[in-house]
Amino acid sequence: MGELLLVYGGSGSGKSAWAERELLARARGRAVYLAAMEPSGGGAPRRIRRHRAMREGHGRLAGRQFVTLERPVDIGGADVRPGDWALLEDLGNLLANEIWSPAGAGEGARERILSGIGALADRAELLIVVSNDVFGDGGGYDPETERYIRWMGELHRELACTMGAEIVEIVCGLRCR
Repeated sequence: MGELLLVYGGSGSGKSAWAERELLARARGRAVYLAAMEPSGGGAPRRIRRHRAMREGHGRLAGRQFVTLERPVDIGGADVRPGDWALLEDLGNLLANEIWSPAGAGEGARERILSGIGALADRAELLIVVSNDVFGDGGGYDPETERYIRWMGELHRELACTMGAEIVEIVCGLRCR
């Protein structure tokens, strides 16, 4: 099993940029970007364009480019090969897709995600999973949203405690220790 890194932070914290730079700096093989966002919804196309531009910029600075694979569900089936260096952007989108997309696993979302991440980590030298802080604003949500938040916490716990992921928190673009 390769190294597993969970990069965690709030919206706009700089976690994606940090993860991209980290992977490109360390990669000695193919750098694979696993994009989980489905291009639907109000702000999705703008966010996707922003992330593509950011990836290209980081790649230019590092003298290499990511191979981007669109993978909104069933992450374990992605074309990540032995020796690749992979970044999953991001766990929150992947969970939402697995729960609510017609192609998703529904009630089996957590198990499918954990199995998929395990399969990727078995093939990749390094797998960086980017995730969001969805726990800090107090609650009062509808039951579906409460379930989503609870499942995100369970995924984080499983990645760290069962799968041995190193956790990196990013605040204002900086790694917290």
